[in-house]
Amino acid sequence: MAALFIFSQLVGQPIKDPRGEKVAVLKDVIVHIDPREGKSDEMYPALAGLLVHTAGRDVWIPAAQVATFEEKSIRLASAQMDLQRFIRRDGEILLGKDVLDKQLVDIEGRRVVRVNDLALGQVPGELELRLLAVDISLRALSRRVLFSLSGEHPRGKEKLLDWADVQYFASNAPAVQLHVSHERLGKLHPADLARILDDLSHQQRDELMRTLDDETVADTLEEMDSDEAADILEEIEEERASDILEEMNPDAAADIVADLDQEKADKLLSLMDYEESEDVRELLFYSRDSAGGMMTNDFLFLPAHLEAAEALRQIRAMEEQPEFVDYLYVAEPGTERVIGVASLRDVVFCPDRTTPLDQIMEHDLVSVQPTTPSKEAATLLTAYGLRAIPVLDDEGIMLGIITFDDALDVLLPDDLRERVGHIFIYHRNRRDRSETTT
Repeated sequence: MAALFIFSQLVGQPIKDPRGEKVAVLKDVIVHIDPREGKSDEMYPALAGLLVHTAGRDVWIPAAQVATFEEKSIRLASAQMDLQRFIRRDGEILLGKDVLDKQLVDIEGRRVVRVNDLALGQVPGELELRLLAVDISLRALSRRVLFSLSGEHPRGKEKLLDWADVQYFASNAPAVQLHVSHERLGKLHPADLARILDDLSHQQRDELMRTLDDETVADTLEEMDSDEAADILEEIEEERASDILEEMNPDAAADIVADLDQEKADKLLSLMDYEESEDVRELLFYSRDSAGGMMTNDFLFLPAHLEAAEALRQIRAMEEQPEFVDYLYVAEPGTERVIGVASLRDVVFCPDRTTPLDQIMEHDLVSVQPTTPSKEAATLLTAYGLRAIPVLDDEGIMLGIITFDDALDVLLPDDLRERVGHIFIYHRNRRDRSETTT
């Protein structure tokens, strides 16, 4: 196996000319990230050069001038050195200045990590030196501390994180132009991405938000606490922020809008598509501790006379299907008054596809009113073993539904809710709308 060179053990080592005489001291290692492609030319960034200190100044030695790398010294191919002061170039990062002690994302581990050391080496079949891995262990940090005290590096088996499995941020190197792709992060589950965002620095978070598409940002914000999501939305340009809200389910959008200041909330709502804005405004009317404050107004609602086959056809033809589709609520023909509920499963597997919905549905409907206290509504839902419960006004008009995960938000302790909430498809945050009006 090719040798690995640990960055912290290289810094301070002598740079020698071909005759073995010391001509400089290594200060940092420079690798190249292609600014045009937004990522390294290859999976592992290649050595671009060395930053060394000699004759009272920092100078750059190109990689082509390095003959050999050894643990205790680096030997040059030529004794000639350009003593021009080092000037940073776009597409290059300094491992000590721009990577060491910085935050990266471990893609495979779905977590934010701190770089405590780095490893360089050769990939099979190549002679070129590359950045291969990072060390995130506490041992790496203690190794650096002990060396600063004793001048000796403690030995130990290195447990390294492959550079191909981490995500670097251009904001870690603000002095140069880097166009870093975050495509891999965008493919993570929104719940994982939300946790990562919570641990990133302000600059890294802004960088990531700029590169993700609106739908991915919307899905991710829905997984966050509404106040944290509102903070992120505040920092996004208003036109785009309104587009992101349009991508969200109405109840989740209302959660976030409720945590914005009134002027910002009104502005974003005015920029949204009218119908989607109205859906959010309807939900903002209700207080946090009521059934209306828990519900979503995105649900399946079809007239009672429709046959099973036609009901399914209309559901498939919807431009946007509701997120919760377990239940199909049945309306009195020509009105919005709900008269029953059918399991979508019962509709799909109905033996006679010409059977109308009013012959498939359950007529004994358990429901709550928008002013019902949230805990009472949640308790009723769980007592009947329902996956959702409808919210009706005094005349039986369907206003929305409360889903099972919303009930858990009310009934479970905070610590337990955080552990189990992510396993439910319909996870949403409760909203505090008492300070935001239509």
